[in-house]
Amino acid sequence: MPALRFIPKSSFLSRTLLLLMVSFSINAATTNIEKSMMDKVDIPVIEGARIFAKFDENTPAVINYFTSMTEDAVIDFYNKSYGEPINRERKRGRLTLNYQQKSQQIRVVISQQNKLRQVDVIVDKRLIAP
Repeated sequence: MPALRFIPKSSFLSRTLLLLMVSFSINAATTNIEKSMMDKVDIPVIEGARIFAKFDENTPAVINYFTSMTEDAVIDFYNKSYGEPINRERKRGRLTLNYQQKSQQIRVVISQQNKLRQVDVIVDKRLIAP
């Protein structure tokens, strides 16, 4: 059997080869875990919010919630988190704020729902260079 030529004959070489293979295996698993942790998107949410949808494992990331805070308070919260918006538009009763941070585009949509505000935050990779 020609394949047996590559199997080490000594116990030292066998152990070294086994250790090397285990090391590569651990390194590959660690790299995958680090990548998935880096993909997870951290979206700030107002304290006391009632979250009804959250998809933040990778981009585009989305979180939807209700809050009793005023529209101005929600705007202030996200301005503190992301800085001043690069664009602001009101359409059909919804206010949309657009932010850019590093490699991300952030869109915050605020709308009135009965006595509450619905806040939708969408985070995606930036498509346009600054």
